[in-house]
Amino acid sequence: MGLVNRTGYKFNNLNSLHKIIVIMIFCFIAPFIINTLSFLFQIKEFSIIVFFDISQDLSRLIYKPWSIITYAFFHADLWHLLGNMIILHLSGKVVLDLFGKDTFIKVFVLGILFGALTYLISYNVFPVFNNVNSSMIGASAGVMAVFIFLASYSPDFKIQIFFINVKIYYLAILLVVFDIIQIPAGNSGGHLAHLGGAFIGYYYNKSINKGKDFGVWIITVYDYLFKKNRIKSSYKKRNFRKKNISVKQKEIDLILDKISKSGYDSLSKSEKETLFKAGEK
Repeated sequence: MGLVNRTGYKFNNLNSLHKIIVIMIFCFIAPFIINTLSFLFQIKEFSIIVFFDISQDLSRLIYKPWSIITYAFFHADLWHLLGNMIILHLSGKVVLDLFGKDTFIKVFVLGILFGALTYLISYNVFPVFNNVNSSMIGASAGVMAVFIFLASYSPDFKIQIFFINVKIYYLAILLVVFDIIQIPAGNSGGHLAHLGGAFIGYYYNKSINKGKDFGVWIITVYDYLFKKNRIKSSYKKRNFRKKNISVKQKEIDLILDKISKSGYDSLSKSEKETLFKAGEK
């Protein structure tokens, strides 16, 4: 098996969360590689990011409609990338275990889309942005959606920061407030997009708790693009609380109680597997 085949095999065996992280790391490195090749072959330097970022100019959006999604897979600098990946990994792995792959993908994509929509509306409505040329990249809106989705589902869930366990509810409030007060300070579009992602993460959790899932179309499109042979029955909602599962509900409750008291990382391997199986279709 060649290097390319081995790499492809390993990538295909990653879960959805890790695939997204790998893709974003690749998208971060790719422009630097292209710039190096341009330098070596004396080609006029250009940035491929301009083909994927999203602009406030609606006429430009018409010519590259894919940018409403692709903007999220590129980042301005290393700290921008690392910050998003750390938050996404901390919250995403729990959402993945509790709700399954489909819900995780739906929340993340809805965050990206609603962040882009918030950015576009803001820059075309608020007078402060008149005659301002702007573009945006970064996965922060999708990351915020996942983080706030988890926070609204389990406010008492604790995340370990250094040696301190902090309730996700407080961190969520802190992040939202920080984005609000930072809008006038700079990167206004980015902070507005973050708030858009946060809102849809909260709203989507409340919606599916009422049995209304307006994100099903995302999995339909995803399956059409990447898994055409997938059986339609796999679109069923992944919520272990409403399934006939073999794992006793009492055991699940004990695990969730442990998460609330000591954090997700305090779970043993078998306990994590129990949650995962409970969330499987």
